[in-house]
Amino acid sequence: MLQKAKAIALHSVRYGDNSIVAYIYCLEHGRVTLMVNGAYGKKAKSGKAIFFQPLSIIDVVFYRGKGHTMGRLKEVSSSYVASSIINSPIKVAIALFVSEVIYRTVKEEEGNAPLFGFLELSIKSLDAIEVGVANFHLIFLSHLSKFLGFYPHGEFTAQTPFFDFRSGMFVEHEPKHHFYFSSEYSKILYDTLQHRYENASQLVLNGSQRSAFLNLMLSYYQYHTDSQTAFRSLPVLQQLFA
Repeated sequence: MLQKAKAIALHSVRYGDNSIVAYIYCLEHGRVTLMVNGAYGKKAKSGKAIFFQPLSIIDVVFYRGKGHTMGRLKEVSSSYVASSIINSPIKVAIALFVSEVIYRTVKEEEGNAPLFGFLELSIKSLDAIEVGVANFHLIFLSHLSKFLGFYPHGEFTAQTPFFDFRSGMFVEHEPKHHFYFSSEYSKILYDTLQHRYENASQLVLNGSQRSAFLNLMLSYYQYHTDSQTAFRSLPVLQQLFA
């Protein structure tokens, strides 16, 4: 059946001489996998692969596969041109990381308008912001957890200075297990939850804090998604913001 959708490109893998397998997240259909033939053009023609760069917002027309099988792309066009991301190596690195996070954590194959809206807003915000870019992915991870089912609950206070992975709560006493944030990083977590992308520069962190907090957040994600897969885009990101 022929389908039309607004989508976010997440990941692609080359297939054969002139095709790719593209993984996208659609407003109407959730996660979809597509075979894209004619992905690479000849000479001056760029081909379709360019539309599937990580976090590209696109409009697609495709034949949906039966059940969970792969679909096949018919048409693709750009829905939004993120020129600032395209022209910034730092933003490109963040986009690669964010798209990998989405690719590894968002598996549902049904439409989720609030989640799609959050992802679209995040992409456009990354494109728009000029200061505080180094904190973007930290704020993104904190707020994405709301849509994945493990958003932190409670508040960081003098009475509740530790964040417990297991319960997803800020707690009074240091947990006896290892799945928790220290008081310093529990405070940083709470701060990221209070910030939006437009005031990311107000989150004051040094490179060491940023790197350690990112590792803690990825451990938190791995704990709740039961995934131990290393993020391929992480080393570049940590090097940039060290």
